[in-house]
Amino acid sequence: MGIAGGKKRILNNGKWLVVIIGLLSFGYVWKYEGKEVKTMENQELAEKYCPVIVQGEGIKPEPEAIFYRMAEEDGHILIAYHIVWAYEKGTGRGFWKVWNRLFYTGGLHLQKVIFGPGDVEAIELKIDKKSGRIIRIRYETARVRKSGKIKHIPLVVEQDQIPPALPLYFEVISWNHLFKLIDPGQAKGKKIYQLKPKYFTDQLWEHYRMTKKHQGPLSQDRAHFGWETRGKE
Repeated sequence: MGIAGGKKRILNNGKWLVVIIGLLSFGYVWKYEGKEVKTMENQELAEKYCPVIVQGEGIKPEPEAIFYRMAEEDGHILIAYHIVWAYEKGTGRGFWKVWNRLFYTGGLHLQKVIFGPGDVEAIELKIDKKSGRIIRIRYETARVRKSGKIKHIPLVVEQDQIPPALPLYFEVISWNHLFKLIDPGQAKGKKIYQLKPKYFTDQLWEHYRMTKKHQGPLSQDRAHFGWETRGKE
């Protein structure tokens, strides 16, 4: 094969890689369809409702920070907690093992290229302002297949399914740090992290490249809630 043929093959392989990236990599953005919100910063409330993060054996690394954003909306308080890990390291079998080792979390480190530094996942609480009760939770959970492929599942938990006591416990159930709401008793024998939340400033938001001006296979928004950027676009 000549030089021209070699370049064509490389180009075609590159195109297929971009297509695969587009299909396999994404950050879930929860759209906001409510009324206008008033963004706010309240450390006391953020600490009161901050969830406990639980990690079992094999989940690495330890979470290193929790950032929050908050807003008031028609008698409710919205709090988005963003849990941060220094990195994520993919596992799996067959194709998924090769994909993670050579391209995504290892090798070319496409995860960092696409999203930004570290790994950042999100949990949102909707709180009734009058009673102080959490009336809705939104987060991403995971279905882990035997092959190692992980299916992202956006989950909405309504009031009748939410434990009444604080703090809430969320267990990390996949290598890419997706969650499951659990009872405190289910955390026995596992590592428990109670981190003090810090406000997610615009500077930190930009550092973690939470939102991108232009979306594409190699540039995608990270998981967040639509109201967090109201008035900031």
